[in-house]
Amino acid sequence: MKTIKYISFILILLSISCCVNQQQKDEEQIKNTVREYWAAVKNNDLEGYKNLFDESENFAGAMQGDLYFLHKNYNKINPNDILLKNIKIKDTVVMFAENKQKYVQYTIKKENDTNLIKKPLIITLMFFKPVGYNKIFNLAPLKNHIGWDK
Repeated sequence: MKTIKYISFILILLSISCCVNQQQKDEEQIKNTVREYWAAVKNNDLEGYKNLFDESENFAGAMQGDLYFLHKNYNKINPNDILLKNIKIKDTVVMFAENKQKYVQYTIKKENDTNLIKKPLIITLMFFKPVGYNKIFNLAPLKNHIGWDK
């Protein structure tokens, strides 16, 4: 009887360990994808940028516009690569509990906007496990970017 308890206990510990290891691998993959995203933006690498998105071939024009905006404003958005040091992965559910997704979101306030006239720039990178954490799931990661750079 004691043997069964010990075996059960060991199996439970192993399953917990496997889950933790998989979660760490998933989060590291997301962080690598975010790093590649910012590298593509910094280097104005359109092909590298498009390759990070799921089904990007259908939205090449919009993606080129987003990359142009991000690259042009890179030093305002990501001075000293500060966003690479602050990758926080959060969980979300879209529609149903089975549709668990992860995301990394940045909110960048306009510098020298003491009256808060400009809305902050919001960049949201969504990840969905069935697509793979090496691909960004949402094709429109920018919000409030029209007029933000003026």
